[in-house]
Amino acid sequence: MVFVLFAALSPAQAADTAPVAQEPAGTPAEHQDFKIEASPPEPGSARAQALAALDTAERLTLYSLQPWQPPETPEAWSKLRSSEFSRRVRELNDSSQREWCHAHECIDGNRVLGSVEVGAADRATVLQALRDSFAKVPNFGFACGAQYRHAVGFFDAGQHYQALLCYHCGQVKIRVDGKDRSGDEQTYEMGDLRAINAILTRAGVRLSEGAEP
Repeated sequence: MVFVLFAALSPAQAADTAPVAQEPAGTPAEHQDFKIEASPPEPGSARAQALAALDTAERLTLYSLQPWQPPETPEAWSKLRSSEFSRRVRELNDSSQREWCHAHECIDGNRVLGSVEVGAADRATVLQALRDSFAKVPNFGFACGAQYRHAVGFFDAGQHYQALLCYHCGQVKIRVDGKDRSGDEQTYEMGDLRAINAILTRAGVRLSEGAEP
């Protein structure tokens, strides 16, 4: 998969910036012509609130997830008008997503393959993965569709947080009390994936295909 790196510009910067030559797709961040920086999450944002909640987080649960995959469209649909094609694809995907989570536990449309309550021995590892994922917001983003294969749930101050982690794209999504609060957001670090997978494996929880580093 090819990743495209985008620098984050304010609207004013974008308006004042003349067109420049594009970096080659997939150029590593350290080789592109801008300085990589990371900043704390915006005060009051779901990401900032989740980061603060980690200090007193209770009942940590680590999940293995299987992302939903869109079904193939029938060959005959390629002859349809674009509006009709889009309508049918939308209906097909909606039906497929409903079936995907029917009679299965899901988190944000991702099927739960298994979970483990995080014990004292693994608490620091899981919390570090969350702190790394929440604490630094980079000034770049990858053109990569997040597919979440890991999640961590925890409670703080009567609220239930769920952090979905996509190690492939370096993205995180935060849900609070079952509602999406952040959308897909870029991360700078995400902790030790091998250690996270080891916690699941020791508990006999199956990993999703593609969950290995």
